[in-house]
Amino acid sequence: MAVYMVENYVLRYDLDLERPWFIFHYKVDGNWKNVNWYPPKENAVYLSDMLRNEKPVYYVVSTSGKKWLTTSTEEIGEEET
Repeated sequence: MAVYMVENYVLRYDLDLERPWFIFHYKVDGNWKNVNWYPPKENAVYLSDMLRNEKPVYYVVSTSGKKWLTTSTEEIGEEET
């Protein structure tokens, strides 16, 4: 399993195709990589909230090729400023 910290991201909305567009960047051996992702519209608010408010966020690629975004663990009731 490969785990990469999401270093930065861009949120866009494709007006012609009417869909959200997320681009996030991470490093592999010091080299920048990016993922262009067009999630379903109903997930866009949830995903943008996660990228804006949760730190750090990781991009994970399993050995079977399954991919996901995840946060690190946090204490329950954590007050974020």
